[in-house]
Amino acid sequence: MTSIALCRRNIFIGGAVTAAMTALTSVSASVSALADEPPDEYCEQTLKLDLFSCDISELAAKKAVHPVVYKFAELESEEAQAIAGVLLKAGGLRPERPDALSQTVDTLKRMDPGPAFDLAYIEHQIDNHKSLLKVQKREVDDASREGVQKTVATVLVPLIASHLDMLHTAHADLAF
Repeated sequence: MTSIALCRRNIFIGGAVTAAMTALTSVSASVSALADEPPDEYCEQTLKLDLFSCDISELAAKKAVHPVVYKFAELESEEAQAIAGVLLKAGGLRPERPDALSQTVDTLKRMDPGPAFDLAYIEHQIDNHKSLLKVQKREVDDASREGVQKTVATVLVPLIASHLDMLHTAHADLAF
């Protein structure tokens, strides 16, 4: 996929997800008040990975030199903020960041802008998106669950899968 096609696809998907998350945000407060859905492992894991993605994407939006990496970082940051907003309004609690993720943020902060930073950011996003996809699929596959969390997970599965496609394409471009 070309860089232009990747950017257009990312913009389209980002817009669709932002619209979906905006709709979910408007109902999440009322739904969480009605649904006896206390914050659980799903919320904690999703928020942990989502907020990490947001933080490293905000950093990449300042440091990325490759235009596709820069655009992905901008859109990823916006999407991650929207997702976190929905889960936090639905009763999720901001989790503590594990040491490994904190170390990754610190490492990326210390790196100079350039191709090495771009590649490291993309590689961390691939790993993070794989982990996040597992969490979402578990939630979607749990037949006993309903409510905002299930809805968020259902929206996120195809989004994360498409992000992984984009990230792998960007990785292939950067690795040469």
